[in-house]
Amino acid sequence: LYACGYSSHEIQTIARDIDWSGIFGPRTDAYGWRSPPRPRVWIKLVGFHSGWRFPSGLLDDSELNFTLMRMFLDSDAACAGEFDLLPIRFRTVATDLATARWVLLTRGSVARAVRATISMPLLFTPMSDGEHLLLDGGMSANMPLDAARIAGADRLLAVDVALPVPKLDEQTSGVVVALQLFDMLNKRGQRDTLTSRDTYVWLKLPGISATGFAATDTIIERSYREARGPIHRFAIAAGLPRAKTPLTRAVPMLPRLAQSIEWRGGVVARGRAARAVMGRLPEGPFLPHELVPALDRLQRSGLFESQWPTLEVRGDSTVLALEVREQPAQELGLAAAVGTDEGARVLAGLALRPVSGPLPALVRVDGVLRQFSWAVNVSGEPYALDRGGRGWFVRGTQRGTRPRVFADGERIGLLTSNRSEAMLGGQVGLLHRQVLQLGAGWGHVTGPGDAWSGALVAFRTEGQGAAHRLIEGDWAPGADGYSRVNAWFDIDIKRGSYVVRPGARAGGASGRAPADALVGLGGPPTLTGLSLDEWLGHRMLAGELRVVREFSSVFSLYLVGQVGTVEGLVSGADLGTGSRAGFGAGGEVATPFGPLRLDWGRTDGGRQRFDLMLGDRF
Repeated sequence: LYACGYSSHEIQTIARDIDWSGIFGPRTDAYGWRSPPRPRVWIKLVGFHSGWRFPSGLLDDSELNFTLMRMFLDSDAACAGEFDLLPIRFRTVATDLATARWVLLTRGSVARAVRATISMPLLFTPMSDGEHLLLDGGMSANMPLDAARIAGADRLLAVDVALPVPKLDEQTSGVVVALQLFDMLNKRGQRDTLTSRDTYVWLKLPGISATGFAATDTIIERSYREARGPIHRFAIAAGLPRAKTPLTRAVPMLPRLAQSIEWRGGVVARGRAARAVMGRLPEGPFLPHELVPALDRLQRSGLFESQWPTLEVRGDSTVLALEVREQPAQELGLAAAVGTDEGARVLAGLALRPVSGPLPALVRVDGVLRQFSWAVNVSGEPYALDRGGRGWFVRGTQRGTRPRVFADGERIGLLTSNRSEAMLGGQVGLLHRQVLQLGAGWGHVTGPGDAWSGALVAFRTEGQGAAHRLIEGDWAPGADGYSRVNAWFDIDIKRGSYVVRPGARAGGASGRAPADALVGLGGPPTLTGLSLDEWLGHRMLAGELRVVREFSSVFSLYLVGQVGTVEGLVSGADLGTGSRAGFGAGGEVATPFGPLRLDWGRTDGGRQRFDLMLGDRF
């Protein structure tokens, strides 16, 4: 970023605003439809013409790729593939997977070069530059001093953020020993050395882990404090003059776009659909970043795993070339979760992407099995809609639900509801990261009372980001029909490593509402100290204030106070219809299988419980 002309203040703002959990963790921007969002998968297989295999990267890198593309789009257009034309000459290294040697990247796309040098093995898909398949540069040159000298530098300022060598003895944890061995093997054979003319700065950053992205402000503050003196002395020793004017980013005005887009990366079967998704492009002369909205729509469609733009001026027009990586034709995923309250649950999902024939271009089939419910869902879409894109959908479901009935904290029975649905609908964007889904079709419900069949209308509007806004409901017209609505609102107020999160919930069901349309409170998300949805009825209103302390991107603790009321009771009659309050505390550790959460809560009536859960709620 600095080589491209960004100031230190701009870099700090960018680092603070990036959603690191969305880049290096599970997706946080998925939009569901009449069911909880899809959980992260524990096991995933992808199918191509050559058969089934494990994916080349465990993490979805689409958000990372788009973030890098957006940051460097202007600079890539300005330097036209020559890193020497940037405000500061830029070089970086990556590791050739075939030889395990470092490769010096001197030209091409800045965004792709940065992406290549952070391609951590197993986590992210390797990058290709046409000649090499590239991995994280730290695998071959953790501090590439030799590469810098080859690039022409004769006096080096080396800034190291490597973790310190741990104290090792007979009692050292096996995990620590394994990490230290990996680090030693990683650096084996590296001959990079410092000379007397070089300056070495080691930012020790005590208390900050390698995944401590939540502490961005603390990292920057400590880095300034530790590095300011050595860097100042280096500048004096090197005789560097103080810059009289700040660096500026070159943002070229490009001639109008050519009529067609060039697709690169092999045979692109979904080029026509992708062009339709991108929508309107700039007309006449334009600035490169004016393409970001169209590229954002393409990224959110999920038609490709990655799309890297190149802008080439040819005569009196600019050609937009997109190098894309196609999505696999089939995906098979398996997810699970287990908790002390509702037991175990498992999800198996199949995604099919036919590249020829009529629409849809994406078909999903999911099966979910829980201790007290099950579901089979089928959907057809023109492309993936779970990131908020505009499009139509056809969705059907068959599910059985058995809500628990409690008295004095003990389960005394189960309600039963079986539902079949088939719906046709659409999704549109309303505001920034706010979508509206509307569907209509037919439904059939059986339960403790009479069966119901007839027309069904459903809606859902959800907004993502610092403020999470969700309103959903369904309406079955007729004398035997019902209506239901649920509303959920949270907002994150961040102050350093602390997050203050006030929230409100409301819901209601009227008419002959089946058991799966009832609303309730209970469990760590809504009223701690109770079992999940233990306090169940026809009307619900609640609020909470949650304070979270994020120690790193993988570990956090929280305190929460909650209050709510439920009327028209079906379960939890001992709790009454007045207001109830609860206080709770807990912690969360991110694991490859989803969060590991420990929650404790106590109600104002003296009821308390501990809950332990591994995996996402679904």
